[in-house]
Amino acid sequence: MQTAVAVLVSGVVALFGVTSAVLGFIAEANRLKPDEIHVSGRDCVYPANPAHTLGFCAIFLLVVAQIIASAAGGCCSCCRPPGGASYSNSTTRRVVGVVASVLSWVAALIAAVFYWVGVMLNAPTTRQAKIAGPDEEECYSLKGGVFVRAAVLSLVATSLGIMSCVLLRLPAATTDVTVEGQDAVGLPEWQAPNPKFARSSS
Repeated sequence: MQTAVAVLVSGVVALFGVTSAVLGFIAEANRLKPDEIHVSGRDCVYPANPAHTLGFCAIFLLVVAQIIASAAGGCCSCCRPPGGASYSNSTTRRVVGVVASVLSWVAALIAAVFYWVGVMLNAPTTRQAKIAGPDEEECYSLKGGVFVRAAVLSLVATSLGIMSCVLLRLPAATTDVTVEGQDAVGLPEWQAPNPKFARSSS
């Protein structure tokens, strides 16, 4: 049951994370180019651009993927799912899962910053031009590769989030424990015949 849940959650996280990355790559291809920015006097007019909306959607999907992965993994083992000791009994397994979760959030936050920079510099608005020389103004424009970095980091964050979810949620392999007088599968304890009945039978 837990394996099926973990697989389902991992699939959902992968779907959101990969979609976020795909939107980032599409936003990179549709970002505003310097020749698309219009100069009006000392103002730069930035036209509406798909990269602005795509960047917002990418951030949203990435955050949702991270929240799902963290919740499914038990909030880095701090609010572990019901079942207690049946989940991730190995200390090493739990530590690796927590580290993967932390690194996943770090990568996601850096990706979100890159996305946000891309969104802001592709927003339809008017900004004052910067002075580049005598009687020469320039407009701020987004350099290539910002959305690509965000997309790659989204994939990294998603991979680490799935790893953390699997390590913290799936039960660790259990070993058979033999109880005195009983075997590991719970068969009833063999009892010697009652001496009273043994004498009467003779």
